[in-house]
Amino acid sequence: MTVAGGILLTKDGKVVGAIGVSGGSGHQHQGVAEAGEAAF
Repeated sequence: MTVAGGILLTKDGKVVGAIGVSGGSGHQHQGVAEAGEAAF
């Protein structure tokens, strides 16, 4: 199950971490999580 604001971080095809964001709307959660993923 995928929820807004939850993103797995992968490197070389392996999961190495995750980002979980809460506290706003689902749209806000997803935007912040995607920004963090891009920085990774």
